[in-house]
Amino acid sequence: MIAVVLGRRDFHEADQIISCYTKEKGKVELLARGVKKITSKNSAHLEPFSLVDIEIAPGKGIDHLTKVQPINYFVNIRNDLQKSLSAGYVVSLLDKVLHVGEKDEKLFSATLNWLEHFNLQLTTYNLQLVDDYIVSLLHCLGYDIKEVNKNPDHDFIYNFLVERLERRVGDWAKIF
Repeated sequence: MIAVVLGRRDFHEADQIISCYTKEKGKVELLARGVKKITSKNSAHLEPFSLVDIEIAPGKGIDHLTKVQPINYFVNIRNDLQKSLSAGYVVSLLDKVLHVGEKDEKLFSATLNWLEHFNLQLTTYNLQLVDDYIVSLLHCLGYDIKEVNKNPDHDFIYNFLVERLERRVGDWAKIF
């Protein structure tokens, strides 16, 4: 199953919970056993905003991640700190916004297309590209920001996002 890694958090001594977004199942949280060990072969592939092919085994409380194969590591993003921070922000926002089991094929495609496009950009950082992704995220969530404002600027997009999500979200323009 193809997935974009959204984030990871520690669980016990050598394990982590990996949050992924898939086309088929939406957002999933998976237990990756032993991934914090030095000898783990899966650890490097489970970095945020990596595109991976994963295999899942059912577990009692949480499903287990059994196999990970890298598809796209987005090297150009990772080689640039500003771009890496931007992509990290985008996937962490997606992780905050979505609940486990929520799936939207358009949102998955929009996220993957944005990462691929951002990876090919020659500029170090472009606030407009992040703003464009947030607008497409809001559109996939059912909020058409362009109906309210034909040419929204960054401040309008940020305030619109905060009002609609009713969650605390950092301003991506101030992070960089």
